[in-house]
Amino acid sequence: MDFKKEKMKILVTGATGFIGKDLCEKLLNEGHQIHYLTTSKTKLINKKNYEGFLWDPAKTELDTAALKEVDAIINLAGHTINCKWNKANKALILNSRIDSSNTLFKTLKENQHQVKYILNVSAIGIYRSSYGNCYDESNTNYGTDFLAEVCKQWETANQRFEQLGIKTSIARLGLVLSKDGGVLYELDKVVSKGLGACLGNGKQWMSWIHKKDVIHSLSYLSDHQLKGVFNIVAPRPVVQKEFLEHLAQKRNRKLWLPNIPEFLIQIALGERAALVLSSQQVTSSKLENKGYSFLYPGLESALNEIYS
Repeated sequence: MDFKKEKMKILVTGATGFIGKDLCEKLLNEGHQIHYLTTSKTKLINKKNYEGFLWDPAKTELDTAALKEVDAIINLAGHTINCKWNKANKALILNSRIDSSNTLFKTLKENQHQVKYILNVSAIGIYRSSYGNCYDESNTNYGTDFLAEVCKQWETANQRFEQLGIKTSIARLGLVLSKDGGVLYELDKVVSKGLGACLGNGKQWMSWIHKKDVIHSLSYLSDHQLKGVFNIVAPRPVVQKEFLEHLAQKRNRKLWLPNIPEFLIQIALGERAALVLSSQQVTSSKLENKGYSFLYPGLESALNEIYS
C-alpha cells in the first residue's frame, strides 16, 4: 500500500538557520503549515501557512499560541559550533540546545496541545573517534570530548518527550555538504586555491551527507513519524584523503602539499581540532531499511550536483 502523506501543522525551531530555512521551504511546498519560533521581533513573519512566534529559551519562555493546532515539532535550535571554543561560546553551544529542549518540554507539559510527534536534531559527534569501528544507532561507544558531551546531554534532554506520550525521534547528522556552509564550504576555501592538504594522517573517516538529503530525510522522518534514533549520513563514507582528492579533482586542483601534523592543528585550533581530526564511520542502514532512498549516495554524485 502506498504511503499517504498527511498535511500537518508543524512547529519548527531554528527555522531561519542553515538547515531550517531549506527544510521549511520543502515542508511548505508539500502543503504543510509552519509555525516557527524566534527570539527576535524583527524576524516575525505572518503570511499564509507560515507564522512566527516569540520565545526566550534562556528564560524558559514561549508564546503558547505557537502550539495552536500543531501536530508535530521539528527541533533544530542550537548555536553554531563554528566559532571559537572559549568558555563563553562553549557554554552558549551547550545551553542554547538544552535551554531550547527544556522550554519545549516545560511548555508542552504545562499546556494543552495536540502534538503527537517531535523530531530533534543531534550529531554523529556523539560517537567516539575511531578508525576501526562502524557505528549504527545501537552502539553506545560514545566519545568524551566536548562535542560528544554536548550531544549526550542534548539527547538526554530530548528523550524526555516520551514521558509526555509524544512519539520522539533523534536525527544524528553527519558532515553536511553544501556550498553555503558546513565542512565542504570550509575545505573548499583552501582546496580551490591549490592549498589543500590532509589534516593529520588523512585516514579519518568522514561520514558525510548532501544538504538536500538532510532536508529530504528529515522531511521523511516527520512525514512517517518514525520513532527512535537515526543516523543521517550517506551510505558511502570515505576517509579524509579520498574526500580531499575528490574535491581537488572537482576544483581542477592537485592535492600536493604534505600532510599537516596533528600537533600543529591542535596548537592552532585547541579543542576545535576534533572537528577535523576525529574519525567516525557511521552507517545509514536503519534509515534505508525504513524506506528512505538517498538522492546522492556517493561522494562523486554529491560533488557533481554541488558544483554543476
